[in-house]
Amino acid sequence: MRFHYLLASLVLLLAVYPYVSAGPNGSAALKVFSSFVLITGVYAVSNRRRQVAIAGLLAIPAFGLGWLHIITGNPALGAAESIFTLLFYAFTALIGLLQVLRERQITTDTIYGAVSVYLLMGLTWANAYGLIESVSPGSFSAGSGESAFTFPTFIYFSFVTLTTLGYGDITPVTDQARSLAVLEMVSGTLYIAVLIARLVAAAGWMPRTGRE
Repeated sequence: MRFHYLLASLVLLLAVYPYVSAGPNGSAALKVFSSFVLITGVYAVSNRRRQVAIAGLLAIPAFGLGWLHIITGNPALGAAESIFTLLFYAFTALIGLLQVLRERQITTDTIYGAVSVYLLMGLTWANAYGLIESVSPGSFSAGSGESAFTFPTFIYFSFVTLTTLGYGDITPVTDQARSLAVLEMVSGTLYIAVLIARLVAAAGWMPRTGRE
């Protein structure tokens, strides 16, 4: 697997987005880091031609539309970028999950892939929440009275939901938003359960050392 660069870019994005997004050029800075995720994501699935072709067909429009949105400020471009980015994250996560499940032995690459899939799931749902809010404003409410939700806000809400932590400071209001939140909670719980079961099963394939 080739997920080490992708994992590094995902961790970097999640570590720096609260700081770069707050500056005057926050949107452009955040786009730089998210572009790294697109590039490393294509590399992560490049072991097969069909996979890299599909990833490229999703990543190129996401990359181009994202920067056009930054330059022009056109909300339609932002919505189109979110769709392609969501599909790219979901596709890359799916490929990573399949590779992890096919592994017979636990290796460093297996762990990189497993963690990358989990982080991609959070970003996938964050894009889905952003799309819902753009199509139907008011789908979320905040206890602080915040009314304009940004993508960094949805990153936070997505991972809080994925881990079923549930602080309750941001709440889905519409049925569509609540449905997405329920699906994310279920997917996060199932992923952890399936992953642990698979890693335990893979450990049985590891050669034993020492005396019985």
